[in-house]
Amino acid sequence: MTVHEMMQQVALLSTGEYTRRGDISSIEIPTPGKRRQVIYGKVDVMGEEEVAVMYSTVGKINECVDLRYLLQLNTSLRHTRTALLHGNEVVLVAMFDLLGTSIKECARMIQELAAVADDLENRWYSGDLS
Repeated sequence: MTVHEMMQQVALLSTGEYTRRGDISSIEIPTPGKRRQVIYGKVDVMGEEEVAVMYSTVGKINECVDLRYLLQLNTSLRHTRTALLHGNEVVLVAMFDLLGTSIKECARMIQELAAVADDLENRWYSGDLS
């Protein structure tokens, strides 16, 4: 099963809304307070292996963002990790092997990505950024 099919199945089993544009899929997850979080999915090649990657952009680094907190957060997350993209964008990323991952596990990753990204947006940014 591809990452796109997994994300589509998760959307069908939840209140998420799935779309696909070329090589990137997205699922929009409602979060508390009439907010939403968009999770993107794609396949990357690492060496000779295809790896599924799901991610959500949180926002650009500003004076409120605590980089130490982001590093410490990585030790408590089960499926996702915080990262910096292009040097100034805070993103959450989950990577997994397509062959060994079930739809149930994919759903857990999407839930964690959405919940943590929404929490970080609430913590450091004035609005719903995704």
